[in-house]
Amino acid sequence: MPVHTPIHVHAARLLEIAGLTLATTAPAIEKSSGVYRIPMEKGAVSISRDVDNHSPVGRIDMGSADSDRVVAAAAGTVRFIDDSHSARQDSATAAQCNNNFIWIDHGKGEWTKYTHMLKGTITGASGAVLKVGDKVAAGQFLGTEGDVGCAGGKHLHFEVGVPRATDPVNPIGGFLRDNDGSKRNRDPHICGVGYFKAGQSYTAKQTQGAFPANRPEIARHGLPIADYQCLIDQAVAAGYEPDVLDFFSSGSDIYVNAVLRSAGAQPWSARHGMTAAQYQAEFNARKSAGWRLTSVESYRDNGVRYAAVWHKGAGPALAAYHGLDAAAHQNRIDALIADGFRPVAISVVDDGGRRYTALYEKRNVGSFEAKSQLTPAEYQALFNVNQGKGRQVVYLNGYTIGSAPFIVAIWHGATNAAAKAKHGMSGAGYQTEYDSARAAGLLTRTVTGYRDGGQVSYAAVWRK
Repeated sequence: MPVHTPIHVHAARLLEIAGLTLATTAPAIEKSSGVYRIPMEKGAVSISRDVDNHSPVGRIDMGSADSDRVVAAAAGTVRFIDDSHSARQDSATAAQCNNNFIWIDHGKGEWTKYTHMLKGTITGASGAVLKVGDKVAAGQFLGTEGDVGCAGGKHLHFEVGVPRATDPVNPIGGFLRDNDGSKRNRDPHICGVGYFKAGQSYTAKQTQGAFPANRPEIARHGLPIADYQCLIDQAVAAGYEPDVLDFFSSGSDIYVNAVLRSAGAQPWSARHGMTAAQYQAEFNARKSAGWRLTSVESYRDNGVRYAAVWHKGAGPALAAYHGLDAAAHQNRIDALIADGFRPVAISVVDDGGRRYTALYEKRNVGSFEAKSQLTPAEYQALFNVNQGKGRQVVYLNGYTIGSAPFIVAIWHGATNAAAKAKHGMSGAGYQTEYDSARAAGLLTRTVTGYRDGGQVSYAAVWRK
């Protein structure tokens, strides 16, 4: 169905309807503290007005050619509903806007509003069947996009606000009280998107709810790379940072394994999808600005790409390189080890032969061993040998050359004894082992995915 661009009334008139006064110069709309999904069920969603050019500012108008179903932008509690109107009104002449709307409280002060839905689709038996006080999940159906109330055409009016503590909403029209100059509105941070821009189209998709606070770890395996940025957005909002990252290919598909932990005192930054030149430029700029590389991965995605994490602040001396062939890698690792550096990450991809990307730190790790061309059987045998020498796996990286799987493994002697290690697991098998490890109080210290015999396999180590 076509998407209709709504007609907008002059700001002064709409504010008059809402019982507000027009600020002569509207300040910039603050960014939201929460992270939200696109509030339409699926498909392409077009933004006709964003927070800067909506009148009044601070709101967003959108529509979808693929679905009329409006969904919750995040989990929360229903606070206000009006679902009693059926007519479109001329906002230039209406004495009041009889909008259908729903307000959802997401905690920490932020609410979201969804306006102009068709009568009965919020509360009716054939609609969302919602009432004030109900809990809703992210992506839960709220009602059907319409043109009810002061709407120039069919669309969803969406906004994020920080309502005042008492008497927060005018029940007629659903306008926030005490909102002159749109000071109570926020520009919503959309998971994996950033911030809506007028004239742009975005793809609506389901996202997981906000991360719970104060967990020892948040872990995801086999996450499609298209959803990785959303993961990072959610991590930032919830106070986590990536501790383990593993990017891997299976055919033409790219996946991510990620383990997040509570963010430390040092600011951090993550980037992915970089070409070799982009990664080198980012590395140089970060180094000059006092940032240090703490994680790096290589993977194939229309050529070799790089993902990295930096922290700002002091740490052990480090050395890094990327995209080296096997001979150059061996020369570098020998020289760096002789100079007191120890390997902490070695990522390998097939780019007409093995290409190595590595990170080293000059610190005491006890006795150590690093191997980069192990078959799964060789990895198991060497695992047993190193375990007998008191060394434990601190890093794994799986990759495929042709159709043959290989594993990179690094063992350090100054690491606490491993409690659990598995490889050759299917996705379901990995989840079972992960649940068992977490139930025993173990944390995911390294995990990797790789293609083996046409299927994705996982290797991981869990310790206290």
